[in-house]
Amino acid sequence: FARMAELNVPLRDAISAAAIARITQFQGQNISNTAWSCAMLQFFNEPLITALSKQALPTIGAFNPQDLGNTAWSFASLVVHDEPFMAAISGEAMRRLLDLQPQNITNIAWACAKLERADMPLFDALAAAAIWSMADFNPQNLANTAWAVATVCFHHAPLFEAISSASLPIISKFLPQELSNLAWAFAHFSYRDMPLLHAIASAALAKCDDLNSQDLSNIAWACATLGWRNEPLFDAISAGAIANIHESNSQDLANTAWSFSTLSFADRPLFQAISAASLRNLSAASPQDLTNTAWAFAVRSKRDAPLFDAISAEAIRRLKDFIPQNHTNLAWSLAVESFHDVPLLQAISAAAMPMMEEFNCQNVSNTVWALATMGRADVPFLDSMAAQALARLIEADAQDLSNTAWSFSVLEVTSSPMIHAISGAAMRMIRELPPLPFGGSP
Repeated sequence: FARMAELNVPLRDAISAAAIARITQFQGQNISNTAWSCAMLQFFNEPLITALSKQALPTIGAFNPQDLGNTAWSFASLVVHDEPFMAAISGEAMRRLLDLQPQNITNIAWACAKLERADMPLFDALAAAAIWSMADFNPQNLANTAWAVATVCFHHAPLFEAISSASLPIISKFLPQELSNLAWAFAHFSYRDMPLLHAIASAALAKCDDLNSQDLSNIAWACATLGWRNEPLFDAISAGAIANIHESNSQDLANTAWSFSTLSFADRPLFQAISAASLRNLSAASPQDLTNTAWAFAVRSKRDAPLFDAISAEAIRRLKDFIPQNHTNLAWSLAVESFHDVPLLQAISAAAMPMMEEFNCQNVSNTVWALATMGRADVPFLDSMAAQALARLIEADAQDLSNTAWSFSVLEVTSSPMIHAISGAAMRMIRELPPLPFGGSP
């Protein structure tokens, strides 16, 4: 069906109509194969999908493990959010856990992640089944399972240890996207598995001509998130990113810039290429892409007035979608670059005020530092910041305390409770410092 109908739309539509008419005769394999064909064609026929789901519910107990995995994968590929259907798949998968093969486990986990369905009891069961059968997992199974559990934020250290152990001997067989997904998943949970990182880097270098923009940016992001600086790998990523720059979307560009800046790689040709490509892509950038790009250029002192002008204009249009970290990163970047965009700063203050309770201590510290650095004394906003700093002071580290104290002092904000609280917190930190050994020196 899928292979024939790809070039024959009338045939596809006729088969769809016939399937709907005879849906009550469909068994598990019929439902699974029809859904798979639709997914392979990316053909979303709502009446057909609804009929398949309706027929699947009373017959789900007769599905074999492959039917369960393929049908779940198909619905997720078509982004069909059908909670009763997915709940039935989940229940049957848990009941048939010992019968699931690696591909079935991977497909069900991937489907749940794709549909943002964080079913933790199901993932617990799938993790146990995956560890039990890990020796039979192929590169695609390993990478997709890691990606799925990371996407739904399912922390399971034994599963990641098993995935790492199984991946190492066959890492050269991983396709570029599989390497990228594996690296991303481990970094997402801050699992700094050095043997695996070295193996991924070696495999990526061997396949660097086949890595696309997303693969390159994901691997760079993973290394930067884990604080691992590998010069040969980043030289190759830079060359590949420049060669593929016209294929890069705004997230690829922002993540690549963020990664190189985080690891202190000063790569002028790459940043020039990212700047030019970003100017063409800013309208499609997410708030995180916008602010990460600004942050990356500010950190590396890559003053780029056209890019910051464009980011400023796009940010003002999108401020309603910003979260506290976006506000903080953008304000901080403007201050570092001495980019005194008064309308944007006023807009940031206005947009940030209603969400002040969501600002953490670092957000407060860096935002007031930015305002102080640029001499922006917005009294109502600063009063709100002072109240939030006081409320979140228990989270503060030494850098937060010093930035906050310096900033409010520069801006002449005199909040006695806050100043006393900062003093008290600083004194506690000093008392908690370990004593120097006898005869030691600072």
